[in-house]
Amino acid sequence: MPFWKSKKTKNRKTGGGGFLTYDDAYQLIKDNIDEAVEFYELEPAVVIQVLLDPSDLPKKDAPDGGKMPDYSFLGTIKARFVESQNKEDSIEGYIKPLSPHIVTYPLVGEVVNIAKHGKQMYYYQPLNMGNNVNMNIAGGETTDSKVTAYTTEHNRTILGEYGDMVINGRFGQGIKFGSDPYYQYPEIKITNRQSVPPQKTQDTHYPHLQNINTDGSSIFVTSGPAREVDALIPAVQTVTAPDVMDGDMITLNSDRLAFNSKKSDILMFANDSLNLSANGEINLEIGAGAPKARITLGDADSTNPMVKGDQVFDAFDNIFKSLKTFSNEVSSATGIEQVASAANIMLKDLRKQKEKLPEILSDTVYITENFSDEIADVEIAEARTTTGIRYGNYDHSTDAEVEFDEDM
Repeated sequence: MPFWKSKKTKNRKTGGGGFLTYDDAYQLIKDNIDEAVEFYELEPAVVIQVLLDPSDLPKKDAPDGGKMPDYSFLGTIKARFVESQNKEDSIEGYIKPLSPHIVTYPLVGEVVNIAKHGKQMYYYQPLNMGNNVNMNIAGGETTDSKVTAYTTEHNRTILGEYGDMVINGRFGQGIKFGSDPYYQYPEIKITNRQSVPPQKTQDTHYPHLQNINTDGSSIFVTSGPAREVDALIPAVQTVTAPDVMDGDMITLNSDRLAFNSKKSDILMFANDSLNLSANGEINLEIGAGAPKARITLGDADSTNPMVKGDQVFDAFDNIFKSLKTFSNEVSSATGIEQVASAANIMLKDLRKQKEKLPEILSDTVYITENFSDEIADVEIAEARTTTGIRYGNYDHSTDAEVEFDEDM
C-alpha cells in the first residue's frame, strides 16, 4: 500500500514560552509540508507464510457437510509491511500473486512489493536483495527449513549475453532465449541440474555457463553456426556421428531418455540416415501383452518371416550328419542292396527335417522382399509369356510343371 517516508530530522524547541512569532509559524508550516518527504506507491513486505499446503488453506463447507480446504487461496501469502508495521504485526487478509499465469512463490523471510487494486492486496515477484537465484532472505529475517542456502548454494543465474532473455529457477533449472555469437540466429537452451565447476565453490556469485555435456539434463534448440562449447560428446564411440552439428537442430542429453506414446505411435523420419549406436545392446521387443504384434523390417506389410539362427543351425547340422552317414555307407558298399538301404535311411532323416522346417521361421520378425527381387519377379512373369526359357520350377519349353517327390 502507499506510504510516506521522510528523510528530514526535525529538531523542534519545545521548552520556550511566550507568543508565536512569524519565524515559529513558518517553521511549523514547513515541517508539515516536509520538502524532503518521499511517496511510495508500493510498499515492501516480509513474507510470513506461503499457502501451498492444503492443510494451511482456509476451510469451506464440503458437499458432505464437513469442511474442506478452500483452494481459491492457493498460492496466497501472509506478510508484514516493512515500513508501516511492527515486527509482531501482519497485513490483514490473504495476499494474492499479481499474475495467475507466471508466479514465483516467495520463501518465508523474502521481501515482496505489495500493491492494492480495488479491495484486494497483490504481491509481486520477490525482491532481488542479494542478487541470488536460490534465495534472497532479508537481513535480520529467518526462514523455514524447506529450502536452505546449503542445499541450493551452487544454483546460480545463467550467464546471459547481450539481448538475451533468461528465466532462472531456484533449484538449478533455467531457460535462456539467446542467439549465436554473431547475434543473428536464435537459440533456446533448457538446463536442469546445473554442474558445479570449481569457480562456483570459490565465488558465491559466479554465474552458470550452460554446458550440454556436464549439466544434468539439457535440451538445446539451436541454429546457425555451432559454438565449440555446445559440441555434444557421444556416450559411445561411433563413426556415424556428424563432424559438425550446426544449422537448425535439436539436441537432447541426459543420463537416461524415455519416449512413451500412451495411445498411438512414435514416428521418426530422416531425409538421410537414422543411426542407432550403443555400448551394450540394441533391443527391439514386442510387449508381453501383445502376442500377435510383429516386428517388420523394410515394410510394415511384410509377410516374409525371418529365420531363427539356432533352429537353422540344428536343421543343417542334422542334414549334414545324415549326408555324412549316407556317404560313409556308400563309400564302403559292396552291392546295390547296401546303397539302397543307406538311401532309405537318409530319406527318412530328411523327411523328419522337412517336418521341422516351419520351426526355423520367426512368428514375430518379418522382412520385406528385396526391391531388386520384386523387379526380377515382374520380369520373370513377363518372360513366361514370351520365351521358352526355364525359370524356377516351371519349364516354359514344355509348358509343364517340374514335379518333386512330395514324399520326401
